[in-house]
Amino acid sequence: MAVRKKRTVACLLGAAAIMALSACSNGANGPGESRQETPQASIAPSQKPAESAVPGEAEAMAPSDRLFWKPPAGWVGDLMPYNDGTDKLHLFYLQDWRDGAPGFHPWHQVTTTTLTDYADEGESIPVGLEHEPDLAIGTGSVIKEGNTYHAFYTGHNWKFPDQGKPKEAMMHAVSQDLKTWTKLPEHTFVAPEGYEIHDFRDPFVLYNEEAGVYWMLVSARKEGVGGVIAKFVSKDLERWEVSEPLEVEASSSFFMLECPDVFRIGDKWYLVFSEFSDKKATHYRVSDSLEGPWLLPKDGDDLFDGRAFYAAKTGMLGDERFLYGWVPTRQMEKDFMKWDWAGNLVPHQIVAHEDGTLGVKPPDQLADYLSKPEEMKMERTLGTATGSGGEWKLDGESGLAGVVFDKLPQIAKLTGKFRFEEGTQFTGFVASVGEDAEKAYGIQAEPGKSRIRYDAVQGEALTTVEPDVSVSVPFRAGTEYPFTLLIEDDVAVFYVDDYALTTRIYKMPGGNWGWYARGGAVTLSELALFTPKED
Repeated sequence: MAVRKKRTVACLLGAAAIMALSACSNGANGPGESRQETPQASIAPSQKPAESAVPGEAEAMAPSDRLFWKPPAGWVGDLMPYNDGTDKLHLFYLQDWRDGAPGFHPWHQVTTTTLTDYADEGESIPVGLEHEPDLAIGTGSVIKEGNTYHAFYTGHNWKFPDQGKPKEAMMHAVSQDLKTWTKLPEHTFVAPEGYEIHDFRDPFVLYNEEAGVYWMLVSARKEGVGGVIAKFVSKDLERWEVSEPLEVEASSSFFMLECPDVFRIGDKWYLVFSEFSDKKATHYRVSDSLEGPWLLPKDGDDLFDGRAFYAAKTGMLGDERFLYGWVPTRQMEKDFMKWDWAGNLVPHQIVAHEDGTLGVKPPDQLADYLSKPEEMKMERTLGTATGSGGEWKLDGESGLAGVVFDKLPQIAKLTGKFRFEEGTQFTGFVASVGEDAEKAYGIQAEPGKSRIRYDAVQGEALTTVEPDVSVSVPFRAGTEYPFTLLIEDDVAVFYVDDYALTTRIYKMPGGNWGWYARGGAVTLSELALFTPKED
């Protein structure tokens, strides 16, 4: 599938967001620099590929669409969850057609009540014409006031800078049913004085009950300061007055604080945002008040997942809050190529701890859906490995030790516990195990560097190269760590100790799998494999 080139903003457009995940292969410059390329102007802004996706028509999802949803055609970009207290979750998202049209990323919508069955609702807000501010559309949010739903979104016209006009603007649309939307162009506004005019996006609107006003939080850059979350105040959702930006601890190194989202759990307020200039990930901050200041969590660790889970925002389903992001594709669908922008939806269930910190775990709905036990057929062992069934001892002190099983199901859940001793270099799941056991793709715990990592390098080289994807985890020798791995086709999400590592492994489907260890003794227990339960 061809990669669209004219992208400029992470959380909105491809090239900068590709930078958010990896260096862009089509010549993107650094953050803030011009990345405009010649458009294919002959293609109509609203052109779509497909009779394969009919807007507004619910799709009967095939089994491959159960865990990590994507539209029948195209890919999922930034998600904007909305729930007004019903049992149905509305997930608006940026539809990435990758068709080369000058207008791109219309808002589409998918709905679910279970996180395992999805209804594709088609297009919600179309892109504008070439002379309009929303030639491309970016991230935003939905709020209800009275009987009317309000969508606030980013308008992005990559042609405007050449015309001396701001590239990005805040825009407004309304609906009575969450399906048909009417744009209100008279409410459009751009960055105020003192803010950079071309980086102004991702509005998140909430009602401040204590003050009796609406807030709009916007990803912006303030002159002389850098990346900030700008704040605007309104009483009527039409006229907005600029206020002081949020006070966000340790944010000075971020070029942008993208896709802001604010919510409350218990007596704590939380701010979630994503950035592409440091960890290239989704972060959070904590506050005792909506007014801030927004501080790093007590343990100093403000990440949920790695660089292959981006632009995440939160939403309620039932009594639980979930974090919704996307796992990118790779160029040419090759594991060694650069990350693209957009991919499949990935949900994490948020875990709130007593000390105010947050973590994530597998969504209960997915864990329940994947509940049919499957036999694990052991094919061979490597090095010093003893055991059977789900209980194994891997002694990697003298070299690689492991156990290899038969082919992975298309959709599966792998659970178990591992405990490592001092000196262990790495231990974890491997996929696509061939004749040369070292040439496997692995999600490994690396105790010496307190992290989990995904790589497609040989085991001996694992500790000498920087990981493709990594997440910090404070491992301790002698501690038993329960884990869960969710798999659908080429998407994998590994959960351990309230952290997640999301990645995509194109060589995983249909291949053998196993668990390896090197450098120390590892005990693997209660290993079990599950597939979808029968209806």
